[in-house]
Amino acid sequence: MVTILFIIAMPKHLTVKEIYITWGWMSTLTLLTDLVFGLVLDMYDFVDPKVTFADLTLEAVLPPSYGIIIANFIPEKRSRFIWYLLGVAVAAMFYEWLSVLAGYLVYKEWKLWYSIPVYILGTMFLRWHLKCIRSSSRHGSFVP
Repeated sequence: MVTILFIIAMPKHLTVKEIYITWGWMSTLTLLTDLVFGLVLDMYDFVDPKVTFADLTLEAVLPPSYGIIIANFIPEKRSRFIWYLLGVAVAAMFYEWLSVLAGYLVYKEWKLWYSIPVYILGTMFLRWHLKCIRSSSRHGSFVP
């Protein structure tokens, strides 16, 4: 609820279309990533090894919400983006660490530092993703 309320209250730099498309992509990528690493490779669990409705609800809300918030504030300039990217990665690592401490995320074969490239690539993907959406809106076709 906190992330949804934050999204509603934050100053918007994204259009409704960008939010809608980003939400879908973030949900899909998160579910695929967690299916591969969490279920297939069995590297971590969310509280219980079985997938529950609560897991699906959290997967469908939290990562896309964070993705929308991160995408909303992505700076245009490359030099600012690098600092932003580092800040996002550190914040995400801290959140993951808290999830482990709280017992929500249970590592098996996974290590916290494995997540660094995931967060960096995810934030870089969001920047590229927004450029693609905005380019296709201007040109009427997919031109990154």
